[in-house]
Amino acid sequence: MGPPTGSRHFRIERLADGVYAAFARPGGFALSNSAIVDLGGATVVFDSTLTPMAGAALRRAAERLTGTAPSFVVNSHWHGDHHWGNSAFVGAHVVSTRRVREVIVEKSRPLFRSWRRELPKELASLRHPGPGVDRRDVPELRGWFRGVLATPATLRIVPPGVTFDDELVLTGRRRSVRLLSYGGGHSPSDVFAFLPDERIVVAGDLALVGYHLSVGDGYPAEWIRILGRMLRLRADRVVPGHGALGDARTLERSREYLRDLERRAADARRRAVPLRVFRRAAVPERYREWRFSLMYPDNLVRAYRLGTTGAG
Repeated sequence: MGPPTGSRHFRIERLADGVYAAFARPGGFALSNSAIVDLGGATVVFDSTLTPMAGAALRRAAERLTGTAPSFVVNSHWHGDHHWGNSAFVGAHVVSTRRVREVIVEKSRPLFRSWRRELPKELASLRHPGPGVDRRDVPELRGWFRGVLATPATLRIVPPGVTFDDELVLTGRRRSVRLLSYGGGHSPSDVFAFLPDERIVVAGDLALVGYHLSVGDGYPAEWIRILGRMLRLRADRVVPGHGALGDARTLERSREYLRDLERRAADARRRAVPLRVFRRAAVPERYREWRFSLMYPDNLVRAYRLGTTGAG
């Protein structure tokens, strides 16, 4: 039998011999992208998706593609769409930074419970989306909300059991993968993967393709610094947390988005524009075609407030 093309939750794209990306399908229960890397004697999965259902499909795909059950599951950060599938990877070591583990232990269960309370109303509202919702986003939002609500309330949240601070290198007979953290930009702590031989970065939500970044839990100034360091790796391809496969310009585009956000917030503060007015500012023309514009008002608010207080 040939290699899998994916499932209802994601599609598989081969990036190199033994290296695959799983791109989330609109309407599926994955929401975020993942990667599968055959080290040779061990398999690494980067980000386990939103739900244990999509996580189980991802585990099966990894086993079929590499011939071995995943040995390691890497969590890029604490947001649920990147680690609530961990429980599907029985027997694998879950890996991330110590800080990611701390935040998962503190915040993941409350977030899951609050979403299960709030999302029935949000799902119903998608029958008649309001002006703040781009209709192109409805299938993806519907899959997101349905995925959380279809997940058992008894979801077993599995935090990382193997942790590091700055770098951890996983090595097999075929290749090595560098797991790196330059601090917190999109979240309090962010991990990405770099495959030096293939010049591939698996970015998590530090970089997206064709989607608005989500800054509500982030630190734009630090994020800009992190992307600058990532650019020095000179990756040829980038697997983003959301969106299609990126190229060498992807990290710079994400950095420029954040710089634009910071400039707009600084200008609004200088002119004493009230926050309630500023958050209604129009999306710049260059980002009008990007998906999930519903993130933009919260991004403006976060940038404005951080510039005022210097803290989250």
